[in-house]
Amino acid sequence: MSWLMIWYFMQNIPVTSGFNQPVLFIAYDGLLDPLGGSQILPYLYSIADLPQHLHIISFEKAERFKSSSSALRDELDRKNIGWTPLTFTSRMGKLGKIWDLFRMYVTALKLQRRHRFTIVHCRSYPAMQVGCFLRRFMGVKTIFDMRGLWVDDRVEGNLWPQDRWLYRRLYHYYKRLERRLLECADAVIVLTERVVPEIRRLAPEMHAPIAVIPCCADFDHFSGISTTDKLATRTDIGIDKHALVISYLGSLGTVYLLDDMLRLFETVARQRDYAHLLLITQDWSPQHEERLGESSLADLRHRIHIRPARRDEVPNLLGASDIMLSFRRATYSQMACSPTKLAEAFALGIPAISNAGVGDIDAMTRALDAGAVVDLNNPDAFETILRDLDSILAKGGERLRECARGTLGLERAKLAYRRVYEQLEGQS
Repeated sequence: MSWLMIWYFMQNIPVTSGFNQPVLFIAYDGLLDPLGGSQILPYLYSIADLPQHLHIISFEKAERFKSSSSALRDELDRKNIGWTPLTFTSRMGKLGKIWDLFRMYVTALKLQRRHRFTIVHCRSYPAMQVGCFLRRFMGVKTIFDMRGLWVDDRVEGNLWPQDRWLYRRLYHYYKRLERRLLECADAVIVLTERVVPEIRRLAPEMHAPIAVIPCCADFDHFSGISTTDKLATRTDIGIDKHALVISYLGSLGTVYLLDDMLRLFETVARQRDYAHLLLITQDWSPQHEERLGESSLADLRHRIHIRPARRDEVPNLLGASDIMLSFRRATYSQMACSPTKLAEAFALGIPAISNAGVGDIDAMTRALDAGAVVDLNNPDAFETILRDLDSILAKGGERLRECARGTLGLERAKLAYRRVYEQLEGQS
């Protein structure tokens, strides 16, 4: 990195004015992205309730920033949270990512000069690279909020195909960097109990305490919907009020097992002619439609409903269903995964059917009596689910909501973050 270039940008990057902020939060995600609304902002608001004030660096998509940034800035101002948004570089491939990382370094340095942060809270690996730099040269304490095994996740999702020399080198470089980031951290936050021993194995010289904070839901936002609203939502979608509605919420990317979820729906729908499938996703494409039309589900297409949804629309749409599916590849990196959609479903009192081997889902489903876990390698698994479906449905309702709140409510996350910050303050 050129120090002359850093000096130049430190003089020219605009900075949000505000309070003397002791905590810097860095994310290479957008607060205005769907993920920002469901995962990042609720946590930030919880942290902002702590004694520390907060300043955020995030990377925003240009169109979303243009249309929605004013309202978000007003909201953050009311909570005394500073915000320095940077534009996410969507072009130039890997060079664009390097450019964004450079700007992350420069902006963090400038903000550090102005606010003298004592803690830098880093969401995922790129942000932690900057956090380690500030720790080494500025003496701040760092929180590595890992969110998952990012390096292996990229390989397993074929974003870094290992049959190509460049990506093999990139993988080995980032695995070494992963160890250094963990050893640099003053506190590490992970999403599952299952990944904790693996973190210790990856960085045996790491001394930081590890806090497990699963992806939680705002139980006030997902507060349940009345029977009247539920029926109105079904009518709007085109689903009969007496139907059995199976839902899926979220992305349809490479890690998600859409074909298996469709096969389970088909198993149910062939036996129960009142069963419908509701896919709440922004990712449905003409290619998905074509595959569906060519599959054995073609004659059931009228019972499959696709709806995109903003965050404020999700509770009503998801609340119109009776049971939710959450199938994703049970690979090495997924031991660190905690699907937010499960917390949101449980907050609405909706049980879930998940596949085995992902994060802490197996143990959590048993502990909360929150649905069923299916072994996708068992050829009779879907028939078993069909046989047990009524008992799975009976697990939903207010009992599930109340049981889940203590484990997956934002209140739990707020207390856990408070303990992390108090530990760091105690080290000062």
